[in-house]
Amino acid sequence: MKKKDSIAKQYAEFELMQGRSPHSEFELCKEINLKEKTFYNHFNSLGAVRKYLLELPINETLSRLDEDENYEAFSANEKALALFFTLFEEFMNHRSYLISKYSSVKDVKHLAGDWENFFRQFNARMESIIQEAKQNEEVVSRPYIGDYYAKSFKLVFLYIFRVWINDSSDKFQTTDAAIEKSVNLAFEFLGHSPLDSILDFGKFAMKTKVM
Repeated sequence: MKKKDSIAKQYAEFELMQGRSPHSEFELCKEINLKEKTFYNHFNSLGAVRKYLLELPINETLSRLDEDENYEAFSANEKALALFFTLFEEFMNHRSYLISKYSSVKDVKHLAGDWENFFRQFNARMESIIQEAKQNEEVVSRPYIGDYYAKSFKLVFLYIFRVWINDSSDKFQTTDAAIEKSVNLAFEFLGHSPLDSILDFGKFAMKTKVM
């Protein structure tokens, strides 16, 4: 494990064990037996560590997708599904920390600060997927609002994240269903005939009641 990842891992462990953030870089370094100079060789603040901890799952997700020889042959809808399914698989490696730190996230405005670098990469990948969807006519390219299609998936992410945080189903089947239904609904809503998916998603959302 590279030193930067090791520091981030120990930071997450500190939060989980202490039930709070370190008061300072000094306290963290003292706790994990690290020279401050070494810390600052990798991070400029504790906030940078928190941002990096959220970068890890999205970085690994994108790497896995790009290394999958079948990924490029997927439709845009399938690529979006693959992105969400793979991302939440990666989140399982960080579930205790994410629940401890972000279980109160209930609004898009809360997905800022620590989430900044995460969404820079997430939005860029969704923008690429949506551009492909427009070219393939999987979605309708509409004046004005068409420029915001990719960013709307931040709302999809928030909904699924809330389901995942509260999911107690066997093998997280509720989260899997939430991904499938919400992503498919988003593509149908941006396409031609969303009614059936809207009704199906509405029934599912009423059962989960996470927002």
